[in-house]
Amino acid sequence: MLNIAHRGASGYAPENTRAAFEQAIEMGADGIETDVRRTSDGELVLMHDMTVSRTTNGNGPVTDHTLAELRTLDAGSWFSDDFAGDRIVTLDELIVDFSPRRPLVLEIKDTQATAPLVVRIATAGIGDRVQVTSFDWSALLAAAALDPGLTYGFLSPVFDRDIIRRCVRRGFAQICPKVDTLTDDLVAEAHDAGLVVRAYGIANRKQIDRLFATGADGATVNWPDWIPDWSDEPGH
Repeated sequence: MLNIAHRGASGYAPENTRAAFEQAIEMGADGIETDVRRTSDGELVLMHDMTVSRTTNGNGPVTDHTLAELRTLDAGSWFSDDFAGDRIVTLDELIVDFSPRRPLVLEIKDTQATAPLVVRIATAGIGDRVQVTSFDWSALLAAAALDPGLTYGFLSPVFDRDIIRRCVRRGFAQICPKVDTLTDDLVAEAHDAGLVVRAYGIANRKQIDRLFATGADGATVNWPDWIPDWSDEPGH
């Protein structure tokens, strides 16, 4: 069962920060998932939301800020005073400091980040240690046109035969459905079509049961210790 730390160990540390990534590794996560957006001066940073308002002491869209401006923001205090002063992380820092230690799952949140993200992966020579995902079908198609050799996964709130076929037709390696949509039959059909099934949206431990019961290949999870804990329980 692939145990992918969602925005790092974001259940225990502020999402998409070094603290969250380090804790994910300490907890034995198989990989680190994060979100990529573009700054006003063309740099790539790790930020889930369109704006910085929820997870920093700043305001406004990420794309309205330069990297230097984003660097001044506190990205940890909103979560806990223990993380006061944590800073926004760049894609380059993630690649240098964390890709040698864990595979990366990079979600395209901003279509303007698509081309520079693909270029950066190629420049760093880490294509074999990266998966590129998105809820934006067009962004994935654009990325695949630039580099068809990367591993792509479509994040889909709908899980049915049609979306399975579409992913196969486009050459994607993964389908990433919402965990509550997983069924034995659909997971088996996706597997038969050659797709890896990696779920998202886990909010409670009971949903870990669904992963194992349906035969899914893994999931992103905010609490990277949950999946190993499930495996260690009697009867599992």
